[in-house]
Amino acid sequence: MDWDWLQAKNLLDPSTGLGMIALAVVLYIAASLISRLLGQLLKRSGWVMGHLGRRVDPTVVAFTLRLKTVLVYLGSVVIYASLVPQLRGLFGTLVAGAGITAVVVGFAAKGTLANLVAGFSLAVYRPIRIGDKVTLDDQFGTVEDITLRHTIVRTWENKRIIIPNEKIDSMTLTNHTIIDPKILCRVEMGVSYDTKIDLARRLILAEAQNCPHRMPASTAPEQPWVRVISHGDFSIGLRLLMWCPNMDEAWAARWWILEAVKKRFDAEGVEIPFPYRTLVYKKDLPPPRPDAGDGGEKTG
Repeated sequence: MDWDWLQAKNLLDPSTGLGMIALAVVLYIAASLISRLLGQLLKRSGWVMGHLGRRVDPTVVAFTLRLKTVLVYLGSVVIYASLVPQLRGLFGTLVAGAGITAVVVGFAAKGTLANLVAGFSLAVYRPIRIGDKVTLDDQFGTVEDITLRHTIVRTWENKRIIIPNEKIDSMTLTNHTIIDPKILCRVEMGVSYDTKIDLARRLILAEAQNCPHRMPASTAPEQPWVRVISHGDFSIGLRLLMWCPNMDEAWAARWWILEAVKKRFDAEGVEIPFPYRTLVYKKDLPPPRPDAGDGGEKTG
């Protein structure tokens, strides 16, 4: 009986080895349960806010879920260190020298802390959100996830670009869906100088009206139009402008128009020119003219 009581006492005493292990297990289980409960509440907030007629940004929810996990487990570590006598003195020393500790930790984890702060800034100000279509460093893709450290962008080739949050926070990027997803699609092409511009314009607009990727006439701000943009060395430059519902449809519309207009020009006899080069071989050049002198016959 005394042995059982001693074992139970050791199990509850954090100053003993058995008590330290038991306390660590209990705190870990408690932190896991609290983290899971808070996660369920955060996920349910989307359902609650949706029924209240308010939209919940998935970017904020995803970032908060990750931040919640870090804070819960960090809090459990602090509680564990304060309850274990062997660690209490070390914890007190660290707290007393918090300034020096902060400097040391700041230098050691400068990149991690910078990415964490930048990620928090992205979650608050939301220049990009999960699901947004963006162009960065000449790469077009969809924001797939924003973590505490980095942002994941899925390109149109289904590749994943991993960008540190610190870099995202300081770079200039194009967000195609942050306010209004519709976009003015621009397609440029050239015709020969012999082509009647009105004919080329009519054919291009006819194909634009048949494009399945443009915005319907009932919702588009304007109907497609064609402008002359240049008088090149060998062609007249034309630009088609038409509204598309989003960036993905704009890419598809551009490719569709280029193929359809080429086929239509071929059928109507409209030439899409290309640079001509005339090569003259030296052996084909005319012989040099004999020297006629500078003016008159020689006199002796």
